[in-house]
Amino acid sequence: MLPFDEAGDGPALVLLHAGIADRRMWRDQLEPLAGAGYRVIAMDLPGFGEAPPAPGEQAPWADVVATMDEAGIERAALVGNSFGGAVALRVAAVAPERVWALALISAPPPDLEPSPELRRAWEAEASALEDGDLDAAAAAVAEAWVQLGAPAGVRARVAVMQRRAFELQADAEELPEAADPAGDIAALKRIDVPVLVAAGEHDMVDFRDGAGRMADALPDASRVLIEGARHLAPLEAPQLFRELVLDFLRRPREKMDYA
Repeated sequence: MLPFDEAGDGPALVLLHAGIADRRMWRDQLEPLAGAGYRVIAMDLPGFGEAPPAPGEQAPWADVVATMDEAGIERAALVGNSFGGAVALRVAAVAPERVWALALISAPPPDLEPSPELRRAWEAEASALEDGDLDAAAAAVAEAWVQLGAPAGVRARVAVMQRRAFELQADAEELPEAADPAGDIAALKRIDVPVLVAAGEHDMVDFRDGAGRMADALPDASRVLIEGARHLAPLEAPQLFRELVLDFLRRPREKMDYA
């Protein structure tokens, strides 16, 4: 079972963090979302926070489902930022009966072809890691992914979380990855739940354009650009992010409660 934080009662709302963070990115969102009438669960995905990678084939979407089982969650709305959005999408692909809504925030599209800006971000991180300087690598990640106008302390928080991920992942041997259940855009056509596909207005083109392609492919999707945000809207524009997600969840929640 993955480590998680929990707050509130009501329909389950599972929060999945970005690949440059861990479940601590949600700490300021837990109580407000719980106050809106949800049982809110923020998980650490394998290789992040307090969840070392387990031996064997890596399938984080299966770990999320297993943790839902252990927590007694039959169905949940999944909210994922970046890598967390990619994992949420794959949970819906492999276990559609467990998901009643999806909110994908700056999630990579299945057919991502990295832009020059994205390649530069990856190269800066890789260069620092090759030098064995985890602090420099974490700082490079925070600089590449967090916008300059983010609330105070966000860059430092991201650097701390990313450094922790580097430590965990450096200790793990090369582990095989499971087959991708949503490896192309066509696979999204089978995900028949309400989906919010959003990206920050200042995000890299990869994620802004990718949101449009995913929204076009998903049967029941709406697309939104989040004002004042780059890649980490839950941290960069927390109130706007929360209002957007709660407004989106209202319609599928009403249908679920009625049923």
